[in-house]
Amino acid sequence: MDTSLTRRNFLKWGAVAAGATSMVGLASCAPSTEGEQGGETQVQETGTWMNAPCYNNCSCGSSRCLNRVYVEDGVPLKTRTDEDGDDTYAMPQRRACLRGRAKMSEVLSPVRIKYPMKRKNFSLDNPQGELRGKDEWERISWEEALDLVAEGIQRTLDQYGPTGILCGASSNIGDGYYDQNVCLLDALGGSVHIEAGTVSFGSWAVADTHMVGGFAMANTPHHLQMLQSELHVMFGCNWAANKAGNHTWYMDECRKRGAKVIVIDPWLNQTAQVIADEWIPILPGTDTALCVAICHEWIANDTYDQEFLDTYTIGFDGDHMPEGAPANSSWKDYVMGTGYDMVEKTPEWAEAICGVPADTIRSLAEEIAATDKVDFFSSQSTSKIPAGEQFVQAFYTMALMHGGIGTPGHYFSWSGIKDFMSSSVAPGSYCPVDADPANPLAPAGSPTYMYYPIPQFDVLEDPESWLNLEPSECWRSIKAGEYGRDCWPTGKRKLDIHAAYFGGHMSTLNQIPDTMTGIEVVRGFDFVWGCNPFFDSTRQYCDVLLPCCTFWEKPNKAFGGDSSSMLWFDKIMDPLYEAQPESWIAEQLATRLGLDPKTVNTMTDAERTYATVRDATYTDGTTFQSEPLLTITQEELDQYFPEAGGQPQEGKFTFQEFREKGIIKAELSEDTVVPEPYAAFIADPEGSPLATASGKFEIYCQTLAYMINSVGYSTIQPIGMYQVGDPEQGATARTDEYPLLLWTPHSLRRAHSVNDNVVSLREAFPQECFISTVDAEARGIKNGDPVLMTSPHGKVLRPAKVSPTLVPGAVAIQDGAWFEIDEETGIDIGGCPNVLQAPKSSGGGCQAWTGTICQVEKYDGPLELVPDKDRPIVVPVGIEE
Repeated sequence: MDTSLTRRNFLKWGAVAAGATSMVGLASCAPSTEGEQGGETQVQETGTWMNAPCYNNCSCGSSRCLNRVYVEDGVPLKTRTDEDGDDTYAMPQRRACLRGRAKMSEVLSPVRIKYPMKRKNFSLDNPQGELRGKDEWERISWEEALDLVAEGIQRTLDQYGPTGILCGASSNIGDGYYDQNVCLLDALGGSVHIEAGTVSFGSWAVADTHMVGGFAMANTPHHLQMLQSELHVMFGCNWAANKAGNHTWYMDECRKRGAKVIVIDPWLNQTAQVIADEWIPILPGTDTALCVAICHEWIANDTYDQEFLDTYTIGFDGDHMPEGAPANSSWKDYVMGTGYDMVEKTPEWAEAICGVPADTIRSLAEEIAATDKVDFFSSQSTSKIPAGEQFVQAFYTMALMHGGIGTPGHYFSWSGIKDFMSSSVAPGSYCPVDADPANPLAPAGSPTYMYYPIPQFDVLEDPESWLNLEPSECWRSIKAGEYGRDCWPTGKRKLDIHAAYFGGHMSTLNQIPDTMTGIEVVRGFDFVWGCNPFFDSTRQYCDVLLPCCTFWEKPNKAFGGDSSSMLWFDKIMDPLYEAQPESWIAEQLATRLGLDPKTVNTMTDAERTYATVRDATYTDGTTFQSEPLLTITQEELDQYFPEAGGQPQEGKFTFQEFREKGIIKAELSEDTVVPEPYAAFIADPEGSPLATASGKFEIYCQTLAYMINSVGYSTIQPIGMYQVGDPEQGATARTDEYPLLLWTPHSLRRAHSVNDNVVSLREAFPQECFISTVDAEARGIKNGDPVLMTSPHGKVLRPAKVSPTLVPGAVAIQDGAWFEIDEETGIDIGGCPNVLQAPKSSGGGCQAWTGTICQVEKYDGPLELVPDKDRPIVVPVGIEE
């Protein structure tokens, strides 16, 4: 297929790019028979429907939906989503949300990086880094670009070593963001990653490890189990925007069958509007106080499960404390005012902190206590506060006091419904990590991104051997030339970074806090190169850009949908313009740097694809035995995997069926038995202990406090206290200059930063400053007025979205918008919340950004704020189309 822009094909590609999303919207309403148009004139289809599952990371893991794309003459023209099966609660269709249905507009966006290019005024001898983000661009050949990048890497290594290179791409590689250029840097001696912390999981990971004995994400309820709960209490959950797909539909079905749903959130979000029976508004970042006060009411009225606590927990009261614990240091002592600060944590105490009326707290506590089977859900973001582990502990303690955990209908979880982990249908590995070179700067005991994101100093044989930055403090640490805390065995670590790689489909400058300092730091580097399909806000600050393929332009593979499904990805089209896969780019650079290309890309694309289907498994829901998922014939091996050298195999489904439908679903019914989380421990606490220090749920968790305090970002107690974790963050930090609290919900416009180049989604979901009617009237702000959002860290210009269903004292701006800095004023007109967010690390490396203090004022300055749909998408200046 001719993928260059010529006069001959300009109209064809231009029409598709301009109107793709409109066609998506029409096609997604089509009936199940392909080609039918619901009574309208039939259009003869001469092309092919292909499978292009959504690759967005909406749900913090592989919870993705099916898209099918109609391709004619190599050009994608329209899409539809999953139409297979009867769409039951047990086996629902995996229908794409608006973000997934907009993939055509994203892939064909004018913001594609079309060719290798460099900044016009850049050279390795004279970088002129101050022009990053301002300079014009010039097109260069692949040979010139690869030579230039290889020389830049080698110069940096020769002068500064591996610790002189910052890698803005994930080392925790997976099928959705596998970038062999990370393997290249690892093979060259490593690089400094920004992964001693978490940008997604909040404060849960370290607390989970030591309080409940493992990653609690694996113990979320399955959607079949949720039907057994009589009450669902949701802290900060907005699944309709965060997870889309089927999550909200599952909960709505639970409600229709008699369960009650209570949503606790600063605003009446989309999920609450659709499924909540009750909405309780709360100031962002103060949920800990509410949990503590609920527990107070249960203790005061003796409406909690003492027997459960005595059997399965330690630390609730003075009779069940670990050896050596101080007197009056139990949870009960704290709540009832007989220990710690000697203050009784009444509903009135909590009201003064969180804004929820005391009578509402009492009513909520009474209702939960009176209900047998309760499902406690929390969002990740509720714990993204200073000392957020204290909220995690209070949340878990509340659920443990209610009791019943490990039996049907009684759950606590933070990641939503079980869409991943313990899969019943699972693909084989596309990129087995043990086949790739390891990063020498990440030895045993160093942080494990997201899952245990802090250093374990007692495991590190050589504390000087690792270097990994905490995301929130990253830019200021680089600027200061040092990182860490004085309490570390090494003391603060010296930093001397001079180059950066931005790849892995991550927008590092856009997606971690303190963007303005980040821009300043990046402009000070000697060399910055990037690899991406799109000219996003991070790639605009590079020196050399290498265009890589989108997922639609890569080889086919199988990958996970949710725990009960697997998706097949066809190669939809040939690479546009001069885009190349990351594997080819990494191999070319490896050759120039004296490495065997197989070192950085250990498997061919055909081998990877074959592995995903050959090693796919099906776990039977009755016997829980795994078997091969797919039958693969010799003819299919010869046709699809001629070089793989595989053998025919028998499985539960045929490879042909999988390829044709694009999806395989586990056979589920509402009678399917799903193992209860923690069931083995509940049945035999002595014989099947939890992997905690005591073998039980630890309400008083000294190990957690020790690990958090050893890192020095926060100081916490072994129990889930409410505390002012940072004097410059949260409700108690507000001043006359910054009287409002900021939080950043997700948007249906984007999956994190993905899709912000789609004009139709910009029009449907403008990036606005959400502000309460009370706060708006006090400032003379009306709906749609341009407002300047200001924090101690930056300024953002946005239209106001004035709402009566928003808690006064707080404002919101949705995450992921691509920043666009006006150089004269320093104001971001793109609406990126990380321009405002505080560079505050907390606890286990959590980005404690919920509750950044800020101000909002009506704007009357020189900048004109045009609607997002009319604001031109930034493209490389100087490059001819």
